Amino acid sequence: MRIVKRRTILLIALCVSLGFFLGYKAFVKPEKSKETWVVPNIQNISKKFITEETLVNEIHQKQELITLEIDMTEKVILDDSWGSLGIFKKVQSVNYAGTGIYTVDLSNLKAENINIDDKAKNVMVNVAPPAVKTVSIAEDKTEYQTPENGLLRFGEIKLTLEENQMLLSNVKDKMLKKMSEQDFTSQARNSSEKTINTLIQSIIANKTSEPYTIQIQFQ
Repeated sequence: MRIVKRRTILLIALCVSLGFFLGYKAFVKPEKSKETWVVPNIQNISKKFITEETLVNEIHQKQELITLEIDMTEKVILDDSWGSLGIFKKVQSVNYAGTGIYTVDLSNLKAENINIDDKAKNVMVNVAPPAVKTVSIAEDKTEYQTPENGLLRFGEIKLTLEENQMLLSNVKDKMLKKMSEQDFTSQARNSSEKTINTLIQSIIANKTSEPYTIQIQFQ
């Protein structure tokens, strides 16, 4: 009889404890409704926005951007006449062909030179203006005209190595001077603006599908 009573008491105690526990779970601490959420596509997170630093890092890979090449000619008249008499005249024209290159230095571009307005979808970039990089003479395209010789003069005018080097140096100086003229510098600026615009547009396209307007300003 004592064993039965003990079992009965334990069973009653267990039922009471279970009742308190279920009541606490049901009324005192109800479970919150479960929320369903989707993990975003991590690979596309970086393509939702762009930053100044991102653009700078990408642009710096170009360092020096060639924005315009122009072909030029410079006419030089060689005069090896003896005096002023026509019979001793010896004159020859040479049309030197050359190519001039304009570049924009992007190595000094910093984050403060770029302003991104995400609301207006606008990017403003301040860069150094295009500058003349080099001028090269295309000797294979240089044309030597037939000499104008007097009755007592024959053949073409022959230059020594030193004379030829001095002449080429003079031709390059004239071409460099020509490249600093307003017409050529305007072409260089327009071409540089288009080239940099295309470069930045391609960078932005890899980061976001949102269309941005690019404004280039030369410092």
